[in-house]
Amino acid sequence: MSKPKSNIAKQIMGRKLNRRQLMKAMGAAGLVATTQFGANSAFAADNARVLTWSGYDIPDMYPGMDPDRLEFTVADDSESMLQKIRAGFQCDTAHPCNADPFRWHRADIIQPIDTSRCVHWNNLFEDSKKMPTTYFKDQHWFAPCEFGDTSIIVNKDAQPWINTDPGKETIMMLFDKRLEGKVAMLDSAADSLYLIMIGMGIDVTKMEDLTIEDVDRLFDGPMEKLRPNIRLLSPDPTSLEEAMMSEEVHAAVVWNESSWNTGFPMISPKEGSLTWMCGFCIPKGANLDVAYEVINAAQSPECSAFMLLEYGYGHVNKVGYDAISEADKIERGLALDPMTHLQNGNFSNEAKPEVTDYIEARWAEWSAGVV
Repeated sequence: MSKPKSNIAKQIMGRKLNRRQLMKAMGAAGLVATTQFGANSAFAADNARVLTWSGYDIPDMYPGMDPDRLEFTVADDSESMLQKIRAGFQCDTAHPCNADPFRWHRADIIQPIDTSRCVHWNNLFEDSKKMPTTYFKDQHWFAPCEFGDTSIIVNKDAQPWINTDPGKETIMMLFDKRLEGKVAMLDSAADSLYLIMIGMGIDVTKMEDLTIEDVDRLFDGPMEKLRPNIRLLSPDPTSLEEAMMSEEVHAAVVWNESSWNTGFPMISPKEGSLTWMCGFCIPKGANLDVAYEVINAAQSPECSAFMLLEYGYGHVNKVGYDAISEADKIERGLALDPMTHLQNGNFSNEAKPEVTDYIEARWAEWSAGVV
């Protein structure tokens, strides 16, 4: 088996830590944090209310900000964030990914980004600034931060037939009968489903061509055939990593951070990986001074060091990216030339509104019946 990178991971593999103990241990190690606020700080006007993903709810990602001012709320995925804000949740920033701002704008929950208030804007990789789903109506609706890939990590020892050489294995290996009951996936249509779509030859960079009939064919055919192989669906990467390290599953659709965390190799599929970029939107009703403080911290070169060295993700600040050693980038599987990575990536764009809503509905229905 591949070697995990941390002592915590070794304890999981040796079944010395259960899930509750794992989170406690990771918190003590500074890997995750759930911030508790007392009565005096919970309603402070200048506190930063950040709606984000699990693992991003830690002060280290926002260098220079007073940790006591950071109020984190964790959501399972971008869709959960959208629905939470639509239901009236108030926050200063939310942390979706590149395919989301167009839909969020359609829901009338976000406001444009004033790039003159983004102090690092001129130091960001140009290809991160203007994407069809983040820049439209001659305005920016998204402040980019980190980027990476969604692909498959595998236990080569348990499944030696899987080819981990770059460009040699297919995404469709997830359907192989030898993986029956041995596959885990992120519980996210925008990750797991879109990766499978790439494997099926569907161009996710042109989602506007997708129809409701196409979605039905996808779920009623291939996704039903995949069902026997799925052991675990979770929005929490830590759960998937734990399942891999305990050998409950032998393959998992995850972000590249999970390869770095566990030591299991991530395949570079012959069809290409699903590339993503996440960042910040500003909901209506936000404290703008606070919102830009959060964005400026998250786009800083200091955040680059945290994101690249601790999580193994790319970061949009080219000054911070260039400051990381080549050896560290190679060890984490990061592109030495991030511009090429961004230009060649399979970045999904937005399907028609009714198709996007239908995908989410079908995914919720399918995932509820998997395990």
